[in-house]
Amino acid sequence: MIKAVIFDLGGTLIERGRKSFEPGNATALREWLRGRGHDVEAEFAGAVVAEREASFAGRTGTREVRAVEALRPVLGRYGLPTDDTFLIAAESGFYEPELRAMRLLPDAFEVLEQLRARQLRIGLASNATSHYFVEECCRRLRISQYLDPIMSSAAIGWAKPDSRIFNAILKPWEIMPEQAVMVGDSVAADIAGARAIGMRSILLTTEHSPGEPRTWEGVQADAEALTLREAGQTIERWLQER
Repeated sequence: MIKAVIFDLGGTLIERGRKSFEPGNATALREWLRGRGHDVEAEFAGAVVAEREASFAGRTGTREVRAVEALRPVLGRYGLPTDDTFLIAAESGFYEPELRAMRLLPDAFEVLEQLRARQLRIGLASNATSHYFVEECCRRLRISQYLDPIMSSAAIGWAKPDSRIFNAILKPWEIMPEQAVMVGDSVAADIAGARAIGMRSILLTTEHSPGEPRTWEGVQADAEALTLREAGQTIERWLQER
């Protein structure tokens, strides 16, 4: 019997977008610093983008690289504070343009309301380099009220498909994997990770490009949905199973 649903964030509850926010975020951080009296050179933004790209390239396995791990060395090179308090504040300045651009996918509220009315546990598991970004995005889009917990790879340290991010949600819930459904747009991260521990899965294809893979290393979802509404209908059918 299904007792819980875990959602991905980007491409699942919110638009994932196709453009890179890195240059705009880095420029926003530079302006944030200048607004606080730090005389930062114009090339600072490029240095932030380069450090972020290097941190992505240096990732090993499913270990997540947090945004602050890239911001700290750049701030240090420019003689800026690198203490945790300053870094937390700088992280918010960095992500502001991206947060302003985030939009919910159609039917997100309706499906979350439907699941809550069914008294299902609802959680979020997002691969992201910033837990601040994930929490703040959910808060601004007013979906935090439905999601408990809001989990990110930045918070747990490991990215989907690593089982640790799923277990960090399921174990406190005291729910077995086979009693939970994962809804996500990535076969390699969401579907493969969920299937590996025995969860049901729904691949959301709302923002998929033509020809985007539906399988990964032989793994495919239990169901596909073009919209969140269809995903909600699939879960409703599964709830009727005996």
